[in-house]
Amino acid sequence: MFRRSTVAAAAALAATALVLTGCSSGDTASESAPDATAETATGAWPRTVADDRGEVTIDAEPQRIVSTSVTLTGPLLALDAPLVGTGAQAPSTVTDDRGLFRQWADVATERDVDVLYQGMPDVESVTAAEPDLIFVSATGADSAADRVEVLEKIAPVVVLRYDDKSWQEITSIVAEAIGKEDAAQELVAEYDAHVASAREQLGDISAADPVNVLTYNSPNESKIFTAGSAQGQLFESLGFEIATLPDDIAGAGSGTGQERTDIVSVGQENLDRALPGDATFVVNAEQEDAERLSADPTLASTPAVAADRVYPLGPESFRLDYYSASVTIDHIVAELADRQ
Repeated sequence: MFRRSTVAAAAALAATALVLTGCSSGDTASESAPDATAETATGAWPRTVADDRGEVTIDAEPQRIVSTSVTLTGPLLALDAPLVGTGAQAPSTVTDDRGLFRQWADVATERDVDVLYQGMPDVESVTAAEPDLIFVSATGADSAADRVEVLEKIAPVVVLRYDDKSWQEITSIVAEAIGKEDAAQELVAEYDAHVASAREQLGDISAADPVNVLTYNSPNESKIFTAGSAQGQLFESLGFEIATLPDDIAGAGSGTGQERTDIVSVGQENLDRALPGDATFVVNAEQEDAERLSADPTLASTPAVAADRVYPLGPESFRLDYYSASVTIDHIVAELADRQ
């Protein structure tokens, strides 16, 4: 059983994010979460947590969790949550053949996490998984926000918006809901050590700063990642600045039909103006994709193309979580080290 209170939750979410602080140097993050994530749940039950609709009370420590958002599945796996099922995407360059993000697909398979559906939420499949807690994203292509009232008839539902938060903040909020606060702090501390090590390896980055970060989709609209995006926050943690967009482009919106703060949609006719930075990093891209952008004649005069500073970030960079953030940092370090 659960109880929801519809109250403003922004302040509570911000306070939760402050739990994750601190930065140290040391070993780089591994592909799997540390052993401490297997510890028993932290704190007492029932507990009331803030989400993007208000507050939800969870009466008992969850034993069977379902994620309807492939984005939120990553944090749940990193926290070693009792995840029994997840929604998935259609297979693509960023997923395996089951529609799971490549950075943690093997982990989900090893833990026997069932793929309940691909694409649109399947309430019958969620019901059959017999969850005692359900996670839903409020935004993004993997959002099941319009099905929350139905899902609440099955189990408590925690609704989280991820487009305006770092992966660390999302992990913290998820951890609070399932009693894994200590595990979340360990994950972030390990990642912070990786960031500190990467900053030392990068050295002087002034020649490649500020930076543009985008998915390059020419001739269709490309997506520019803002400073508030998870990708933008990752770059800023390494000492970079996200290049400032012209006002008319910055206010153009995400092009997704949702009010999102992490991306700005830009047509090909304006893309050169949307890349004012001294280096350009291409999300969900391999070397050939970066070369395709560099060869685009409409972008030849942009500073990054002119200076041969266009870098691929790999497919893992599309959706950042504990698993993919460290891989993305390694891409950045390797690309810049090769050019210095």
